[in-house]
Amino acid sequence: MTHGCSRSAYARLLQVGVELVPVYGDDQSGWSVEVADLLPHVPLGFRYESLDELFFALVNMNISEEGVA
Repeated sequence: MTHGCSRSAYARLLQVGVELVPVYGDDQSGWSVEVADLLPHVPLGFRYESLDELFFALVNMNISEEGVA
């Protein structure tokens, strides 16, 4: 028996300011900071369509006051 992992399940590190954030996904399946969001039964609304869109959201959360982003 072989155990494989889809390409989307591998983390990539995205630098937001001085912080490195693990992100998961690809251009076909979408992007998320939670690998579980890429499971087949999870609605597409839990994913970002592009890496740029996810980066923009992470930057906004990083520069905003807690609870305001």
